Amino acid sequence: MGKDLVRGAAVGLVVGLGLGYPVSRLYEDDIETYTVMPLVAVGVLLVVPVGWLLARMLRIAHPIRSALLAPLLLLVLKNAADLAVPSPRPHLALLGFTVLAMASYASAAGLASTASLIPRVITAVVVCACVITTTTIHQQRTEARKQQLRKDLIASYNESLPLAVPDVVPGRTLVNVWTIADDVLALDYAKDRQSEPDVFVRISSSGDPRKACTAWERGSESCERLAADRWLSKKEANGRMVLFARVGRRLVEVDSTTLSLNETLAAGSKLRAISAEYLVDFEPPQR
Repeated sequence: MGKDLVRGAAVGLVVGLGLGYPVSRLYEDDIETYTVMPLVAVGVLLVVPVGWLLARMLRIAHPIRSALLAPLLLLVLKNAADLAVPSPRPHLALLGFTVLAMASYASAAGLASTASLIPRVITAVVVCACVITTTTIHQQRTEARKQQLRKDLIASYNESLPLAVPDVVPGRTLVNVWTIADDVLALDYAKDRQSEPDVFVRISSSGDPRKACTAWERGSESCERLAADRWLSKKEANGRMVLFARVGRRLVEVDSTTLSLNETLAAGSKLRAISAEYLVDFEPPQR
């Protein structure tokens, strides 16, 4: 068994250096993952046959068992190491992966060569426990990152985004929420949750309706003044109307080819306050 441990460690050294290089590159700063993942995928596909071939060359007892068990042990150990050290430097990742590979292949070779059932049972239990534990911790960390991202996004929205939506858009329901800039909220409305949006509303923290309408027209057509704080751009060809209105300190733009003038005015006349949590948690309907 002692010789198998040493020979297994030798196999792990080769596998660790070969597969560890592309894996370690994933920890580089500003790495473009698609340039590295093909190498990792090839290494994963070759790890079992290469491990079996090396085990046979070094005359390890039960090379097939060793070649199949070792990658599983290596995966468990790598997951545990990632939880302990989430972002190591690339050269440390290569060194650590190689050490883990040597330990995995040495353990696999030793377990495969023993005739006792107890070490195998203990190993199976430990592997299962490690898989469950690392998976649970990984899920908890992922959920914690999501919650932190949500909190950061809520804080960002509270800082600059206009937290309001039209009080009513006649005959339409809200189907999508997004942002154009830090201080511009975009809302898409449709007849129902299965229809394509046909009314588009943009709410800015501030702005002048006349200047916004003029910028929209770009000099091609004139803007029609409906009131001191309402300007309308109308395209006769397709019936598209874009209303620019000031509601309080906010600039509201209602863009549609389907709403009537009165409906457009209703959509751009009154706002209803909402929370940042509402925007962050809004889920578009399933189509």
